[in-house]
Amino acid sequence: MAVTLGLGACVETLPALPPEPRDHPPVVAFSPAVAQQFRRPLGRMFGARPVMTQAEYEARNAGAAGLPKAAADPEVIAAFLGDRTVLTYSPQHGTQVEYISKSGEVFLWYPGNSAILPGSLAVLWENASAEIDDPQEGRYRGQVKLSHVCFRYGANTYNPASGQRGGGFECSPYSSQRERVKETRKGDVFDLAGRSAAPFPLGREPQSIAALQKRVGAVRP
Repeated sequence: MAVTLGLGACVETLPALPPEPRDHPPVVAFSPAVAQQFRRPLGRMFGARPVMTQAEYEARNAGAAGLPKAAADPEVIAAFLGDRTVLTYSPQHGTQVEYISKSGEVFLWYPGNSAILPGSLAVLWENASAEIDDPQEGRYRGQVKLSHVCFRYGANTYNPASGQRGGGFECSPYSSQRERVKETRKGDVFDLAGRSAAPFPLGREPQSIAALQKRVGAVRP
């Protein structure tokens, strides 16, 4: 869910993930074997014993806008994202719209791009030992499951906010991604999987799915 990745308009064929039964996008356990394929931030949440405040710990278990909790199992997150149109907004990228298929194919409608960018999605996860800093119970150690949502686009694409080239999976914490999600709808609302060209140039300003649906209908021949 680029959903927070903003990428250039180049399109190319992507290497496939290893075949597996697919009733949702792929779920991958982090290991040295996949470390080169999945680029993830090396923040404190992936430290040996990250310290989380109680507020952070509770926020991971809170619901938001119908989305799975930040602490949800990765399979639950992947199942939710499959066959779904997601609209996000961030100051870095503006409004982005993306359709995520049941098998994890993605089709990104990015501000200013004339083409729909194809790619793929996977949910990366690992267990981490965290020290919880509770103001009443004191500091204690527990296990947290950390999930990242990872997007991969063609090697000739780039992220204009970070300057990172495409070709590999770019991951960011699901807990951060869900804060940028403004709306979701089940299914391919804008037929992005069936398009090579964007319905119209998407602006960076905040948008809604309903407003965009009206505009798409107005520009159809």
